Amino acid sequence: GVFAPAFIAGCAINAEPDFDSAVPQDRYLAIREAERTRDRQAVPELIRQLSVDDPLVRLAAIDALEAITDQTLGYDPNAREIERRAAIGRWVEWYESDARASADPEADQ
Repeated sequence: GVFAPAFIAGCAINAEPDFDSAVPQDRYLAIREAERTRDRQAVPELIRQLSVDDPLVRLAAIDALEAITDQTLGYDPNAREIERRAAIGRWVEWYESDARASADPEADQ
């Protein structure tokens, strides 16, 4: 519709980047900023955005995760919810494993 092009361009009036906003444009802007800066600290928030109702937000989130981590772990923003949940589970496992490895560099030895 008419709303989509402004949303995609990030031109929404008074939009503020905010992962917790009820406004999809705000979440979208936060996701795009994380992608632009390759912000690994944003990965948990990006994983959380994979489960939102808005398909554009989900698409932006997986694009950002792929840009930051070089992987999608099989997540498809347009898949059925059960398939998305399974992929989100893989992302959570990956993140927890990555966080443990970062916290304890000798864990692999």
